[in-house]
Amino acid sequence: MARLPVNIRAMLLKSGKEQFLAYGFEKASLRTICKEAGLTTGAFYNHFSGKEDLFSALVDPMLRGFQEMYRNVISQEMTDLSTGIDNELTSIAYAIAHKDEFRLLFECSGGTKYEGFKEHLIHEVFYPSYQEIFDRYAGRHVDPSLVMIILHMKFEEYMELIYGGYTVEEVKKMIILLTAFSEAGFQKLLEEINKES
Repeated sequence: MARLPVNIRAMLLKSGKEQFLAYGFEKASLRTICKEAGLTTGAFYNHFSGKEDLFSALVDPMLRGFQEMYRNVISQEMTDLSTGIDNELTSIAYAIAHKDEFRLLFECSGGTKYEGFKEHLIHEVFYPSYQEIFDRYAGRHVDPSLVMIILHMKFEEYMELIYGGYTVEEVKKMIILLTAFSEAGFQKLLEEINKES
């Protein structure tokens, strides 16, 4: 009987993901990654240049998809605030589908080029678009400190929805309620900002 072909790369990715999630990048052992995959380090180096190359292979495809998804969501928000619920559901569904990869980036990336990813995501990716949305709908420049505080609150909301152990249906219900809460608060906030002018 013919043996089925072995996907060595997939085995290394699976083992690497498990080890990185359990021990973080720095403490994960390349030898253990190979052992758990049932492979030699020689086999590893036929597919990856090193441990960080393996880590990159785990997170980079998700990051490319995330960037495209986020651009689309922000583009919709900039033209129509009523797309909020659909955009929230799209964003959360993507994050839940890739929660292991985000956890690798948030908690396990010390010692890699991705170290500090959470801060990068908040300050370099989310903040500029949040500031632009606030400024656009307020019709003036909104205090960046206020935008950053609201952004941090929103980020913590996302973390709870993604990692809080909720079912997909529970998340959908909460997104509808939280978006209604956010939209009402946003409208009231704009009224208060406009009183200042």
